[in-house]
Amino acid sequence: MVSELSGIPYKWQSWLSAFALLAVLLAAGAGSVRAASGTRTGVFASRVIMADDFYLGRGNLINVDRGLQLLRQQVAENSNDYEAWWRISRSENFLGRVHDANDDDKAALAAFEAGADAGRRAAKLRPDRAEGHFWLGVNLGLIGEEEGLLRGLHLVDPVRQEMETVMRIDPDFEQRGAQRTLARVYYRAPFFKGGDKERSIELLQDCLKRYPDNSFALLYLADDYLAVGRKAEAQRLLQQILDLCPDPVYGPELANNQAEAHDRLRHEFASAR
Repeated sequence: MVSELSGIPYKWQSWLSAFALLAVLLAAGAGSVRAASGTRTGVFASRVIMADDFYLGRGNLINVDRGLQLLRQQVAENSNDYEAWWRISRSENFLGRVHDANDDDKAALAAFEAGADAGRRAAKLRPDRAEGHFWLGVNLGLIGEEEGLLRGLHLVDPVRQEMETVMRIDPDFEQRGAQRTLARVYYRAPFFKGGDKERSIELLQDCLKRYPDNSFALLYLADDYLAVGRKAEAQRLLQQILDLCPDPVYGPELANNQAEAHDRLRHEFASAR
């Protein structure tokens, strides 16, 4: 299952990576870098800028490792660097999902725990910012998945709390990433922990009103529709994912979600291509 809580790596087309990298370099040359939560004026520490450049090419895991090395150096020198800590949490999450897809559960859990630790540090440093809360919650959710049902149930409430915090601070962060994750919690959780697929559907439909081409929201809503027997609507959404144009910012994630959509069509619908 692919979500902010799981995924696999895909090689990013070179022109997409170059396009996104050029955009960051131009912004840096103008004296600012676009952060996930908005525009930050001034020049970041050079290691953070370079780490962002490496993350753009995350389809190649060597780039993720290089970016993490720079960010770890940064916090070794300044343990109060919020910008570095939340990026560490994000990068560890990506690595953990790669390990999980390759069935390396031990390495995946270690990465998610490292990501949760970094996210927790970031959230403590800047409780008024969305990034730390978001990546903390995502990593906690994946820890729960790796460690099984009991730990997963224990972490439902902390994940929900972090995402609700993000919704209060910046509801549009990561194209309504917190709202999508909350919807996924409602989808996955048993009824006695607040599971509610109809509520999940409502949240995802609302998300798609603002971001109609978000492949995560489309995939999650298709899963909800399948779960409640709305198969024709699910099929339409899955096909819509396959028809999306390449994304210069979320290239690996879109490719992954398209592969997931193709698998669901193949398994659920005899007429799927």
